[in-house]
Amino acid sequence: MKERGHETLDHTADMGIRGWGGTLEAALEETAASMFELTADIHGLEPRIEVPITCSGKDEGELLVEFLNALICAADVNELILCTTVIGSIKKSRDGWSLEATARGVPREEVAGRLLVEVKAATYCGISVAKDGEGRWAAQCVVDL
Repeated sequence: MKERGHETLDHTADMGIRGWGGTLEAALEETAASMFELTADIHGLEPRIEVPITCSGKDEGELLVEFLNALICAADVNELILCTTVIGSIKKSRDGWSLEATARGVPREEVAGRLLVEVKAATYCGISVAKDGEGRWAAQCVVDL
């Protein structure tokens, strides 16, 4: 398996997404990239609009779901197709986990011919966020289409 990457996973009614990397941040960024590629053909786009993302969760799994849902909400509210996200920080405290990131995208109207499917929500179905046997982080869940 590559050091960092992402993929989709077949699921009965929806779609599984998975990302992995050397850090928790990289795994979550790659999982978001997997989700972005479901929404539109984003290859070759130059994202120029930035949106701040903040979320929290009681554990890594809840943080993943909250992060992906915050991205979906930001895309909807700002009428964007998101292409990339960079996590600035993930912090663990006694109350749980918090995350700050910057997502970048393009106006939805500019890519109308490249739209694929609408991702409605990230779910707890199939959720897993953990280090694998080689010390890489992997994060996955099912998204509702």
